[in-house]
Amino acid sequence: MPSESDLTKLHIVFNGQKTPPLKVNQLFDARRFNRFTAITGKADADFVNRYLSKFIQADIVLGASPAKHVNSASEVITKVALTDALLAVANKKPVKLFEALSSSNQANVLNGLFKFEYAPAQAIYSRFYLLSNEESGDCRVILGSIDLTEESFTKDRNQYSEVLVFDNDQRLFANLLEHFKHDIKPVLRPYFSDNLLKAAQKQLDESKKDQNAAAAGNNVVILDNDTTDQVAAQDMTDIISHDLQQQIDSAIIPHDTTIAMRNVTTDRSLVKEGIERDTKQHDTIYNLQKLSVSPRAAKPKIKDRQKIYQQVKEALVSGMTPQQRSAEKKYTTFLYDRPMERNLVNNNSGLYVPNDAGTHPIPFGKLATISQIRDSLKSIDDVMKGYQRYVVDYSDNYGKRFYEAIMYSFTAPFLWEIRTKASLNPEDGNDIPNFLILGATAGSGKSTLLRIINQLTWNTDRSLIDFGTIYPTDVAQKKNKTVEAIEHYMRTGSSYPVLLDEIEPYFFQQDQYSRHLVVDTMNELVNNPQAIAPLIGTTNYDSGFTMLRETARRTYYLQIDKVIDEKLKGEANRYIYNVRQTLNNTLFKDFVLRMASLLEDDETPWRSFDPETGRLDFLAQTRQLFRDYYKMAGLDVPEYFADTICDDFKESSRNSWAKLYLTQEDDFKYRESDDSMLFDISKLNPANGFTADSIEKYRNALPIELCVNGINGKRGKFVEIKAKEFFNWIGERNPYADEAPAAAPEPAKNDQQPAEKPKKKGFWARLFG
Repeated sequence: MPSESDLTKLHIVFNGQKTPPLKVNQLFDARRFNRFTAITGKADADFVNRYLSKFIQADIVLGASPAKHVNSASEVITKVALTDALLAVANKKPVKLFEALSSSNQANVLNGLFKFEYAPAQAIYSRFYLLSNEESGDCRVILGSIDLTEESFTKDRNQYSEVLVFDNDQRLFANLLEHFKHDIKPVLRPYFSDNLLKAAQKQLDESKKDQNAAAAGNNVVILDNDTTDQVAAQDMTDIISHDLQQQIDSAIIPHDTTIAMRNVTTDRSLVKEGIERDTKQHDTIYNLQKLSVSPRAAKPKIKDRQKIYQQVKEALVSGMTPQQRSAEKKYTTFLYDRPMERNLVNNNSGLYVPNDAGTHPIPFGKLATISQIRDSLKSIDDVMKGYQRYVVDYSDNYGKRFYEAIMYSFTAPFLWEIRTKASLNPEDGNDIPNFLILGATAGSGKSTLLRIINQLTWNTDRSLIDFGTIYPTDVAQKKNKTVEAIEHYMRTGSSYPVLLDEIEPYFFQQDQYSRHLVVDTMNELVNNPQAIAPLIGTTNYDSGFTMLRETARRTYYLQIDKVIDEKLKGEANRYIYNVRQTLNNTLFKDFVLRMASLLEDDETPWRSFDPETGRLDFLAQTRQLFRDYYKMAGLDVPEYFADTICDDFKESSRNSWAKLYLTQEDDFKYRESDDSMLFDISKLNPANGFTADSIEKYRNALPIELCVNGINGKRGKFVEIKAKEFFNWIGERNPYADEAPAAAPEPAKNDQQPAEKPKKKGFWARLFG
C-alpha cells in the first residue's frame, strides 16, 4: 500500500492531462493574466494579499456553504442566504476581512478595482475562477473544490480536492463569463458596504490631515469598535429594508418571501433539538475515539476488536435510560412506503412490511375478490349498526365521523405523497393534516373505534399505545419525555399511523407540547415531504376541548360526543365483540394497490375543494375508491358515508361562543364607534363557575378574523369582537344591526403598537464580539 506521502490529495488536471502540483502563484498567474473573476466559498485576507494583489482588476463573489436542515425554496432564502448575510455582518466579518487586507488592496477596494460581493437572498454554490488578459487574448478557467484560502492548497490537510484547469478554451470561458454576468451578477450586493467604505475613506482622510501619520506613509484602515458597531447596525438594516426589498420588487425572489420571514421561527424548537442531539452524538463519538486507544502508553495503540465492540455497544445505549428504551419499544408496527419501488404490473403497491422473522421486507398489498370486498363492507356496516343501535341520539350525520376516521386510516400511509401532489405551495400542505384527533366523551366507544381501525388496517387490535402509560407516573419530566417518545414513534421511517389512546388535554392546550409536535412536524412535512407516520389519537372531549389555533390549523378533528346507552352497555359490548371477530385487513390490502395506481397516474385530480366550505378535501380520492367498492359489491352507498371533510373543531368553537353569548349576554358591551363588542374574558374563572383553563379555551376557540385588529383583539383582559361577523358566526340575530353606524376607520398604526424599546448599548460587542 502507498504511504500517506505517496498519495496525491490535490489532484490537478491541466487541459485534460494530470500534472505535477502547481504552485498557487502558477495557478493564479498574475504575470500572464491581469483580470480575475471568482465565485468561491471562502476568501481570507492572507491569500488575497499574497496571490491576488498584482491583478489590476478582481471581482470576487463569496458563495454559500452547503447547509443542513434546509428543505424548501423559501428556506434557502430565509435560513441560508439571509441568515448567513445577517450573521456575517453581525459578526463583523466584512469589516475584519477589509481591515486584514493590505493597504494597497484596501485602496484597490476603495477605488473600485477590487470588488467583493455576495448574495443576501440566494445561496450560491457555484465554484469557478476566470482569469483573462484582454491585451494578449489569453484566458484560463479553473474549476474545482477549492477556495481562496491557504488551507485549500496545503498538502498535509488530509483532504482531497480536484482542480481542473482549461487554458485558452474560449468557448468555456465565454460561457461561464456570460453566466456570471447574466445570471449571478443581478443577485449580488457589495460585501464591503457603502457604510463601511465611507467609514474607511473618512479615516484615510483624517490620516492625511495628521502630519505624523502622513509622514510615516500611513494608509491602512483600522476602525474602532464604536464605528464598526454602527456600520453593522446600518448594514443589517440595509440588507432587510433595501437589498431584500429591492429583490422582491424586481421579482428576483418571490413576493411571499415576507411570509417565509414571518414564519422563520416556527420550527425552531425542532432545529434546536437536532443541534442538541448532534452535540450529544459528537460527544459520544469523541469519547469512543478516546477510549479506543490505550490511555497511558507513550505510543498509544488501538485496543483489540472485542474491547472496542463492547465500548461501541455501551456508547450506543449510554444516552438512554432503561425507561427510555422501554418507551421506544412500545411502537412495533412498521409499514414502509417506497414509491420508487412501486410496480403495479406485479401488484406491488410500494408498501413494504417486515417478514414474520423480521429478516427482510416483503411487499404489502393484495387484490381482493368481489365477494371479499362485499364481506369487508358488510363488516364495516355491522360496526356502524352497533353505533346506530346503542348510541344515544345517534344520527347518520353523526355516524359520518366514524366512517371518516376509517377512511383517514386507510389513506394514512400515503398522506405524505398526496401532500406533494395536492400542494401548489408549502402553505397548502397544512390542508392535508398528519394528525387525526377523535375528541370524545367517556363511554362513547372511541377506544373501541381505534381498535377497529387497527383491525381493518393491520389485522390486530394490539398496536394501540396508551398515552398516559408511555412513561410511569413517577418519572421526572414525564410530559416532555412522553412527547419525545411520540415524536420518535412518528419518525421511525414507517408510514403506518401511530394509534394513541387517551391523549391528555395538556398536550393540546400547552404551547410547548402541541406546537412542538404538531406545528413543527407539519412545517417539516410541507417543506420536505417524507414518510413521517401520521398520528390517530383519542382525547376526552369533556364538553370543553380546545386546541391552540396553530395546532387546530394542522389537525383533523372529529368530535364523538354521544355516549352508548348505559342500560344497553352489556348488550352493546357483546355485539361489538362478535362483530370484531369478523374484521380483517383484506379490504385495506386491496385499497393500497388501488391508491398506489392513482398516485402513479398523472391525471388523478388531487385538488378537490368542497363548494360550501372551500376546504381542500384530501380524502376525495379515498371517497371515490370506496364508492367504487360499493358499486362493485352491488351495495348502496350508506347514509353515514361522509361526502366531504367534517369541520368539528370550528363547529365546537362556534357552539361554545354561542352558548357563552346566550347565557352571558349582559357581559358583551357594544361599541358604536367601530361596530364591535368588548368582552371581559377574565370573568371566565372558577369563581364564576368556569374551569381553571376556560380563559384559554375560549380565547383559542375564537377565530382571529372575528377580532378587531386581528390577533391583538384576542389578547389581554378584554376581547374585542366584530359585531356583525360574530352574530353571523354563532347564527344569532344581531340586535345592533339596525342602529350600527358604518365601521370607523382602523386606528393609526401608532395607536396599535407600543413604541419600540431602545436597544441596550453594546449589543454587538456582547452578542457577537
